[in-house]
Amino acid sequence: MSDDRIQLWIALCIVGPFCAYYWYWFIRSIIFYSRNGFNFTEEFGPEAYWADRGGDDDCVLMKPKEKFFIAGPTFVLVTSVMLIFLVLALMGII
Repeated sequence: MSDDRIQLWIALCIVGPFCAYYWYWFIRSIIFYSRNGFNFTEEFGPEAYWADRGGDDDCVLMKPKEKFFIAGPTFVLVTSVMLIFLVLALMGII
């Protein structure tokens, strides 16, 4: 096995669990908020933060609606695309 394949397998083992984790919490969030009538006053799931560009090291906690509509789909999309490219590269297609 070439060094490229070993690096791809390591990347797959790192990205795969992140992808599964974000899919898990995104699906759980859909189920939770749909059962509550999409009432975003209640916090659910892991905490997510906005990067603070003010110069200090503090970060701003995301609101539940922001996590559901911005952070969740973004993380799911990014990790899924990365995983697809890794699998295609391991198969030798790209």
